[in-house]
Amino acid sequence: MSPKHPASPPPIIFTDDGWIFTAEDNVSVADLKEKIVDGYAGTGGAFWWSTGDHEVYQFETEIGEKFGDDRRGLGATAPSFVHSATPGVEARIAANLQNLIAECGGPLTALAHLCRAAAIPFFPRIRMNSHYQIDPSHPGYGRFRREQPHLLMGRPGEAFPEKSVEWGIRTGLDYAHAEVREHLRRIACEVFERFDVNGIELDFMRHSAFFRMAEATANSYLMTDLVQKIKARLREVSAQRGKPLQLAVRVPPTLADSRRLGLDVDEWIETGLVDIVVVGGGFISFETPVDEFVRAAASTPCLVYGCIEATRHSDRRFLRALALRWLTDGADGIYLYNFYTMSPEWNRQTAAEFSDLNTLKKLDKCYEISSTMAFSPTAGHSAAFRLAHPSTPLPVPLPTDSPSLGPTLRIRVADDVADATGGLALRLEHLPAADRLEVELNGHALPWHQAQVSRAGWSRQQTAPLFWASYPTRPVAQQMAGVSVEFAVDGSFLRTGTNEVAVRLVAGQKDRREQVKLTGVELAIAH
Repeated sequence: MSPKHPASPPPIIFTDDGWIFTAEDNVSVADLKEKIVDGYAGTGGAFWWSTGDHEVYQFETEIGEKFGDDRRGLGATAPSFVHSATPGVEARIAANLQNLIAECGGPLTALAHLCRAAAIPFFPRIRMNSHYQIDPSHPGYGRFRREQPHLLMGRPGEAFPEKSVEWGIRTGLDYAHAEVREHLRRIACEVFERFDVNGIELDFMRHSAFFRMAEATANSYLMTDLVQKIKARLREVSAQRGKPLQLAVRVPPTLADSRRLGLDVDEWIETGLVDIVVVGGGFISFETPVDEFVRAAASTPCLVYGCIEATRHSDRRFLRALALRWLTDGADGIYLYNFYTMSPEWNRQTAAEFSDLNTLKKLDKCYEISSTMAFSPTAGHSAAFRLAHPSTPLPVPLPTDSPSLGPTLRIRVADDVADATGGLALRLEHLPAADRLEVELNGHALPWHQAQVSRAGWSRQQTAPLFWASYPTRPVAQQMAGVSVEFAVDGSFLRTGTNEVAVRLVAGQKDRREQVKLTGVELAIAH
């Protein structure tokens, strides 16, 4: 039992972005029960549901714009503003929303009832910004931005250097404007005023840019004021209903990066504005300092969850490693993002593993060093993601001019390794056949002649192709490009805590243009 609360918090939070609206026709309440809610029943976890994107909502809102209110561009071949591989889904979303409104009042009405009947804590999720690159004439763009372009970060007629971060986030809402803050306040309050929910999530990771870059820190008081207003109304509704309603936020992966973007998360925790903090987007999961949020919340009732992103990690061994690390650091549970089409069996197994720390400690795992969040300048949301993330130790170039030079990298292991064995894997963009690596683990040399080298890449469990458009799905093996170098590791070399990996390149040819780059380091632990 958590020392902060009279009852233990859910060990796992399952989330859903509304996949069923895009994947199936004629969605009914029975479908919501069978294919969504029943998949989480009995897990002990909570269920949090996304209400829409770009201020176009997929629930029975009376304040915002419902998906399909704007009928333009809803043909069967119209491109999706999120997934180009699934054209025509907008018409399906609009039809499913209207069908559910006609059948039961709408999806939030149905899901609140179904989750309450199944004893599953239910939170609607509000995306606090969106930086998807959408044609303004597209129905997913929304009237709020189309009719008020002066409320965006990029002013009408303003130019930015193409493919810069400022250029990437230019179409996002600018919270310096009172009209933006008031609109999102009303939407957020609507979902707990009208529906029988357990709380609400304000998702500041989708997507993490809220002010013009040079103004974000100075404007943080405006976002704090918005959170204060939502919390005050939540307390009023909680008192009226005679039951606690919780305010959750999902924020960038560090306190410093949160503050840099205008989110004073440590202040929100200290002053009691938030009840749950979900840390990060899961893109640099092994470099996410969940423990610093735990320390910030140590003297408060605020719960802290670490976020795992399915498109980054779907292999169960990595999930276990993250869960064990964060739970032993003091986190209250794990938040799963983009796992929403996984099978009920997968959900139950995952919840069972995360719920029992003694069981989790005995399971095989794989730790890694996270790579820096990539920046794809052609996509606005990836610019926002990159803006929210610090740089990480990888990728790192290996110099060719001296075998004595090379990085020493650190992997923190939460397992008791006394009786464990291990495996160290190095992933590289390329490695000429004439080259070799000198590798040490915690000061022990790993002989090159014992390395298993594959220049045909390696296999890794990843999300299934088009996972958002089918159900149920399971992780599938995917061949990764590059060079893999793997060593079996004597268990006596391993440490509980920080393990050091030193890598040096012994180049067969000194003068060449193509640089050897280390892109991944993984440490497997087997019990």
